[in-house]
Amino acid sequence: MKLSRLRVRNLRSITDSGEFSVQTLLGIVGENNCGKSNLLRAIEVLLSAGSGRLGRSDFKDPTLPIVIKGTFEALTEIEKKRWKSYLVEGKLILEKQISPTTDDRTGKEKISAEFHGYRSEPTAAHLSLRKIYEKFGDRPKWVDIVKTADLPEYFLSEGKCTKTDFTKGLERYLGENDVEYDVPDLSATQALGLQSNVIASLPAVYLLPAITDYSDEIDRRSSTSTFRRLMGDLSERILQRDPRFIELQQALETIRSLLNRVETLDVPKRINSLSIVETKIAELLRRIMPSVQGVALAVEVQNLSDLFSAGVSLAVDDGVQTDVMAKGHGLQRCLVFTLLQTLILNERNQLVPEAVADASSERPIILLIEEPELYIHPQLGKLFFDVMREFSRSDQVIYSTHSPIFVDAYSSEQVVLISKPSIADGTKVRSCNTAAFTELSERRVFQGFAKLNPAVNELFFARRVMLVEGPEDLIAITAVLQKAGKISQRVEELEWSVIPCGGKKSIPFFQRVLNAFGIPYRVLHDLDLEEGMSEDKKAITLKENDAIRILAGGAPIHTFPITLERSLGRTEHFRDQYDAHSFFVNPANINAEVLTIIETAFA
Repeated sequence: MKLSRLRVRNLRSITDSGEFSVQTLLGIVGENNCGKSNLLRAIEVLLSAGSGRLGRSDFKDPTLPIVIKGTFEALTEIEKKRWKSYLVEGKLILEKQISPTTDDRTGKEKISAEFHGYRSEPTAAHLSLRKIYEKFGDRPKWVDIVKTADLPEYFLSEGKCTKTDFTKGLERYLGENDVEYDVPDLSATQALGLQSNVIASLPAVYLLPAITDYSDEIDRRSSTSTFRRLMGDLSERILQRDPRFIELQQALETIRSLLNRVETLDVPKRINSLSIVETKIAELLRRIMPSVQGVALAVEVQNLSDLFSAGVSLAVDDGVQTDVMAKGHGLQRCLVFTLLQTLILNERNQLVPEAVADASSERPIILLIEEPELYIHPQLGKLFFDVMREFSRSDQVIYSTHSPIFVDAYSSEQVVLISKPSIADGTKVRSCNTAAFTELSERRVFQGFAKLNPAVNELFFARRVMLVEGPEDLIAITAVLQKAGKISQRVEELEWSVIPCGGKKSIPFFQRVLNAFGIPYRVLHDLDLEEGMSEDKKAITLKENDAIRILAGGAPIHTFPITLERSLGRTEHFRDQYDAHSFFVNPANINAEVLTIIETAFA
């Protein structure tokens, strides 16, 4: 089961995110304070019990509910059977509706949460409570329905059948049999019932926040921390594939029976000293309270996942062997990714040679990470991104980032841009509109995205982009704007990012990328039209200029009449970036024509 679409309303900065696609690996890109963390939090809340620890301050409009809608696809056969009555064209669509309410007993305000889905009814009328009531009224004869429809004996209790008996029997029958369902009613959602049942059937979610002190996450005393829960679940996955896993389970059962009363003949008898303690406690207690008949002492024995989440310590020897909590934040975060790499090997049966467990029965994981680049050396960051990508092949990774290293432009569907146009509009999500590339061959798309290296990926983080032909143009723009007193050091002071495209022929592909994500931009390029040029060369040049103009739509296009160098009074092109730097280091070399063109472009 994979989360494939998401829509969030009324949560913190989000008025309505709009529905957007979620990939198995998804990077959320945007400025500070625009709502990236709120989207990750929304996914955690959707897949958590209750209200997910939300409070009144989390409601953008306290008069309206928070609604988080998720669509799940790629269900296993077991999951399809479990959710069959709620599937819409093979997809599971769930809403979590969260509202402030008043506790009837105390009169205090509380936050309530309820799952809703689009439910369909079984086609056979005798398998639908709603259809039964429609046909027989408010008081149907349940035993007659069971006998007429020849339903199994477990619908009956001592030959009789109440509504409770029928409901329990129906739940079992629908779970055990392949039943046909009507087309779901999409006019309104219906409540799903017990949240614990819903949560247990959805992916497990783990949020690794961008916390200041990462040691809090791996503290052995914090058994409920994200790190500890993740470590427990991943360890259990690994153990379940070991052929000796059954020995661990049997050992735990032996410990339980030695410490507790177990009404089973095939387990060791409880140790006598505990029974003696129970008897003595009851005897002493009866002296104070004669009505006491006895006491029962129970010792809780943890499950395997609990043992690993709370009971495992890890020491690292990097010259001095100490607990990982005593190491730096970078090493601590490295440990999380090391665990993920270990899991990846396990999923591929490369960790335990004699692996026997069926991975399809394991609960899928959605890992949410805030700023995976934190505390990490940039080169290590590239390796971490590879680990995240590998993990997403079996489960899901959704992360927010400010680093171009964590953006794979070629997989543009794995990136969403977040913005907050105004407080009233709230956080908005923009996915890639792949229609921008439909005219191009796969080869052309690959060649285009190959130019989007981490340095160029800055465009995904920009408020506004200026596309230029080459790095010499960036040098010229910086020098001109400094001379005009517009900037001190760099163009980013004006909230612009200048992207050299590697030549005029490459500009149209960058335009397609910016169009696909709705990023505002302008273009500054050479017209390359001069007197005396051949008709063939002129035709090619006009075609290149038209391609830029057509793709720009309403985006402004600014040009040098012939070339930047000609406008500067030079007859030769700049040989390289150093040649351009040497020229522009003297502000006197910047003439009025170039000053006007560039100032106008950034106006």
